[in-house]
This record gives sequence, C-alpha cells and structure tokens, in this order.
Amino acid sequence: MTLKNIFLFICLFPSVIFAQDAKQKDALQEVTKTEKAFAQMSIDKGTKNAFLEFLTKESIVFEKGMPTNGLEHWQKTDFKGIITWQPTVAEISGSMDLAYTVGNWQFHNELATDKPVSFGSFVTLWKKQMDNSWKVAIDAGLSNPEMNAENTTELYPTFKPTELKNQMVLAERMVFMNDHFYWKNAKSSLNPFEPHLAQNVRIYRKNQKPIIGKELGKAFLKKSYDKNIVYTGLKAISSSAGDLVCVYGVISGAGKLGNYVRIWKQEAKDSWKIVVEMVDM
Repeated sequence: MTLKNIFLFICLFPSVIFAQDAKQKDALQEVTKTEKAFAQMSIDKGTKNAFLEFLTKESIVFEKGMPTNGLEHWQKTDFKGIITWQPTVAEISGSMDLAYTVGNWQFHNELATDKPVSFGSFVTLWKKQMDNSWKVAIDAGLSNPEMNAENTTELYPTFKPTELKNQMVLAERMVFMNDHFYWKNAKSSLNPFEPHLAQNVRIYRKNQKPIIGKELGKAFLKKSYDKNIVYTGLKAISSSAGDLVCVYGVISGAGKLGNYVRIWKQEAKDSWKIVVEMVDM
C-alpha cells in the first residue's frame, strides 16, 4: 500500500464508522419517537386504542402473571382510566431491527390531567416490521413508587458482530440456555450474579425503585435470592445480529407465581450480559 493509499484509508475509515453510528442513531431516535407517539395516543384516544394500534399480532403482555397474546388481551379488556408514560432508557441492536425502552408510568382514574393514583415502571421490546415501522413485541410492567422525570438516555451496541444478519437462531439458543442456568446455578455458585450483569444493568421489582448499576444489582440479588423459586424461560427473541436478546418466562415456587423479562446484550464474542431484568411476582 502506498503512502497515498494509506492516507486515504485513514481519512475514509472514520467516515465509514460515523455513517454506521449515524444510521443507528437515526434508527434509535425513530424508536423513541414511536414510543412517545404510543404514549400520546394513550392520552388522546385512550389507552386501549393505543395498545391495539402499536402491538404486533404476536405480541406478548402479562395477565395475572402469565404471558398472553397482547392484541387478544386488549381487545377483550374493558379498560377504565388512562395510563401515561415516559421512556427513560432506549437501546437498539447493531442490526437496527430490535430495540427496547424502559421508563415510568402513571395511572389516572379518568383523564390524563387527573392526579395519578398509582405509579410503576415498564419494559417494552420493539421489533421492526416489514414496512419499516416499529411495533411492540413484548410489554411488561409493575407497580413501584413515583419516580422523578428524566430525559431519555440512548444506548448503542458495544460489540459489533462481523455479520449483522443470520445470527438470530444461534443467539436465541445460546442466550436461552444462559438464562436457564443463570438463576439455577446461583444455588451453588460462590459468585453467581456478577459475571452476568452489565455495568449499567437495571433491575425492577414490585414496590421498589429500580436498582441501577452492577454493584447495587449484585448486592440486591444476593440478598433477595430464594432457592425455592423456579424461573422457567418460555421464549427468546433476538436481533438478526444476535447482539440483543430478550427472554421472557414464568416464575413459580414458595407459594408464588409471576413472570419475568430479561434483556441480554452481547458485549464481546459469545459473552452476553443482562442489561434489564423485570420480575413481577
């Protein structure tokens, strides 16, 4: 390679990276824009109508602790009141076809302008459709104390697979297996949680404010771990790049029933970390 070619490569290479990051930024901003449009429709046309508009046909929501088809659930629900919500974190996959948002919700008895009577957190998994629109694949939420308003933090991939497509099946199998053994192995492991938590992990539990960050998350999980509770994963949903995977399932044991959603992010080759865990039990 001549000096001239080397100079051209150095000059052009950053622009290639910038172009890729710019596409991801535009895609994630489209997700947050869609999330906010979803929330606005809840105010303008009613919460039920908003969910019927933005859920996919195969979407999953949780009813009495069990996963169920989202559209069927909302079609049969005689919902009273208004839910308002605001995303606080949004992250997208490298292939820009899967994303998630987390944030705060408020329930109002009649109008969105009424004083909220209950509060909580939500996790929404967004999936890009054939027409390039974004629709809700999974929606989960639980009650917790009122949270302060925040600007939306946007997060992007830290690991870039050499291929941004055709990685879905392998990633779903690997993460589903990781998810299965994650909680099960905590019974005997000396350090069960730290290896699996991302630095910025967000952990949600009913009636508690979100636990944010690896150190706080590790301490909380160690203290709250119950050997009698069984987590049963039902399905994994992956981006085509295999760098972002969501697993949802049910919880049983110790007289308790519930559901969970975990979002795993690939931070290095074949190394996935939990970025979001919501357990409603």
